[in-house]
Amino acid sequence: MEARLANPHAMMLRYGLLSILAFIVVCPLAWLALASLRPQGEIFQPVSEFGWSTFVPSRFTLDNYRALWAGDFPLAVKNSAFVAVSTVLLGIGVNALAGFAFAAFDFRGKNLLFLLVIASFMMPFEAIVLPLYVMIRAFGWANSYQALIVPEIANGMVIFLFRQFFASIPRDFYEAARVDGASWLYIFTRIAMPLSWPTIATSGLMLFLSQWDSFFWPVVAASNPDYAVVQVAIARNVNFEQSDWGGLFASTNVAILLGTIPFLLVQRFYVRTLISGGIK
Repeated sequence: MEARLANPHAMMLRYGLLSILAFIVVCPLAWLALASLRPQGEIFQPVSEFGWSTFVPSRFTLDNYRALWAGDFPLAVKNSAFVAVSTVLLGIGVNALAGFAFAAFDFRGKNLLFLLVIASFMMPFEAIVLPLYVMIRAFGWANSYQALIVPEIANGMVIFLFRQFFASIPRDFYEAARVDGASWLYIFTRIAMPLSWPTIATSGLMLFLSQWDSFFWPVVAASNPDYAVVQVAIARNVNFEQSDWGGLFASTNVAILLGTIPFLLVQRFYVRTLISGGIK
């Protein structure tokens, strides 16, 4: 307390730098949000003369959002929501089981297998996209929800987080339950999982955002417009012949807003789990 009072200038400098950094981050987002409320022909007019008119529209309109909702964008939002929620529900079950197996069981090759799991989330997705697409075509899943969901269910980072949490539970806890006659499935579903709500929330958020922001794989695996997701629909607003900047900005704002809601709901668990998982 005395140290903080003894350095008021250092605190002022710190908060001043943080305020400047926050302004640099928020300024482009504010311009993006307000530009989507301008008429199509006035979006770039005030940029040449930097001032309040650069940010504040002379006329507000919702035409860009009305045009967006009258097109195919609602279908893309529905597809992204279905794919993201399905991946979260299936991914939590699969990855939690894998993490529990690494934490509770001893088997031959366990350390090597866990090392491969860690290596999997360090590998760039572009390196495996071709063999993955060949497998999807062989299964007959091209242009389907299975192609968008199944490859994203298993996640090395999520397995790592669950393994770290389950390993923090004393083994005596598991062994006492086994002595009382509980099966491993009972221990997993009735004891381990109810204790891991912060990890479940963090893992669900990571899987949701991964799918919500996904672009490259949906373009490769599902070229049919009926299976277009949000990021693909946004990219389709811009081409070399004509640019619908109003539609592009409006769709980007909707994607950011919908993707931010889950983060705001579980950010407390997200930060806590990443910190505790990293120091164990």
